[in-house]
Amino acid sequence: MVSSLHSISRSTFIRAPRSRVWRALTEMGEFRRWFSVETAEAAFVPGARLRGVSTHEGPCYHAEFFLDVVEMVPERTFSWRWHPGVNLLNEDLSEEPMTLVTFQLEDAEGGTLVTVTESGFDRLFAGRRPRVFEENEEGWKIQIAALERHLGEAA
Repeated sequence: MVSSLHSISRSTFIRAPRSRVWRALTEMGEFRRWFSVETAEAAFVPGARLRGVSTHEGPCYHAEFFLDVVEMVPERTFSWRWHPGVNLLNEDLSEEPMTLVTFQLEDAEGGTLVTVTESGFDRLFAGRRPRVFEENEEGWKIQIAALERHLGEAA
């Protein structure tokens, strides 16, 4: 894991081909399972805004969030923008810049190297920044482990 004041980056090796990892990241049924989210949307499409509701236990249980899909380069890059963290104070975040989450997939001997980077924390509202950064640093550990479990079970 690499973290700075403005970004979080985590990499993991998964014993599955890039095509299989890509499906887990971008096919909505699979994404719902490993990311622990409910959503009515059927597919990720660049330019789309998707509404999700977290099914993670804890403070984010039933928290609503939106993903704005930015880029999808099949089996290589998948990215979205969102307002990170749980909005415990129900603040108006419409003026706050979103962070950018990017998944990069690379071939590696016997599988795929997956790197997820979330950047743009330095532009968040100052009052939210430290808490949200800490939440997401821990959150990406949990999400990467969930992706690994999902692909191990689905292989």
